[in-house]
Amino acid sequence: MSESKKPYKRVLKIGLALALGALFMWLAFRNVRLQEVWQYAQNIQFGWILPFAVSALLSHVFRAERWRLLIEHDNDELDRVTLISGVLVGYLMNIVGPRLGEVSRPLYVAKKEDLSTSKLMGTIVLERIIDVVVMAFLMLVVSVYVISDPDLLRQIFGDQTISFLTNESSLSTYGWAGLLLIVFAAIGYLGIKFILYLGSKFEVLQKWIDKAKSALIMFKDGLLSAREVERWGLFVVYTACIWFCYTLMTYIPFWMFDLQEVYNLDMLDALVITVISAIGIAIPSPGGIGTYHYFVKQSLLVLYAVPAVTGIAYATVTHASMVIFVASITPVFLFIDKLRSTKAGKSVV
Repeated sequence: MSESKKPYKRVLKIGLALALGALFMWLAFRNVRLQEVWQYAQNIQFGWILPFAVSALLSHVFRAERWRLLIEHDNDELDRVTLISGVLVGYLMNIVGPRLGEVSRPLYVAKKEDLSTSKLMGTIVLERIIDVVVMAFLMLVVSVYVISDPDLLRQIFGDQTISFLTNESSLSTYGWAGLLLIVFAAIGYLGIKFILYLGSKFEVLQKWIDKAKSALIMFKDGLLSAREVERWGLFVVYTACIWFCYTLMTYIPFWMFDLQEVYNLDMLDALVITVISAIGIAIPSPGGIGTYHYFVKQSLLVLYAVPAVTGIAYATVTHASMVIFVASITPVFLFIDKLRSTKAGKSVV
């Protein structure tokens, strides 16, 4: 694709993501009076914002430390502030547009620490795979041991979603999807072979091919960096700490709204809401806008009989708190990182 078409492709992706977020925002707020949500949100206990912010910061710190384990074999003197800043930049960019953080985080750290951007991107993909596996495991535990009634799942995720995943016709759908993947893989393979053939005929094209090969090799090395992790026990601990902080970020706002007293919600309930809301955040809308609100409202309403207006107020306040926190703390860490880099004589972004 030519350079002139790339901006249009980005605009199209962002536009689709915004449309998806708007759709889920409408689903979340329909049948709910905004005036009631505003009045309810004004009466919450904002003193719990501080421990919420501490939990959020710790989640980023643990994520940065876990990421360090994947790349420390290339540089065992990685700056912790730089890694945390990179993680925060990634989260901030994800608010701007879906998946922008997966690119901005490795770009920032690669330039600061003189590492391969392609390899760092590979480690980001590996991180995402690990996160999806952990989320799927937790979702399985929640579905089997906590949400035992399939009708509840239908009410949370919708009849069409559950039916699609469970009915017999889905098998043929999966089969066709697998066949299409094979066809696309074959077309891609033939396309690569053709490009390599052209490279053997044109020297200028061969130079670009060599650069692409080098980048792909580094990306593959990043994706396979799990083989070089020496402290797997610590990696597992950091992963558990990340999800514990996420659960705290769900549990602490219970106290803002007195949900722990009125509806007897505890840490296990917070874990359930966290896992379900993580699915909403994983859907490619900017920063989980709309999708997070919808899944949180539905899970609180269906599982714990929390009124829709309360659920929407809860989701809106927690999501806004996270966005404001990331938007305010990221420039602070970038400023500190810049000062440290200047004093150390390192390159400054």
